Amino acid sequence: MKESLAKKFCRCVKAVAKTLKNKKNEGIAIAICTKSVLQTRKRTLKKFSCKKKMVLKTQALSAQH
Repeated sequence: MKESLAKKFCRCVKAVAKTLKNKKNEGIAIAICTKSVLQTRKRTLKKFSCKKKMVLKTQALSAQH
């Protein structure tokens, strides 16, 4: 069964946030998961929600010179 990208991203954020010493650093967890889950697939984060219905909106990485 293919797992959705939103599910992978939300699971990653929750797992990384648990390992951080300062529990208020959810932003750091989001940054780590954006790099590992999305940027390996040539995507970048636009909007997300990990509530009851997981939503993840991404866009293609722009080629910067």
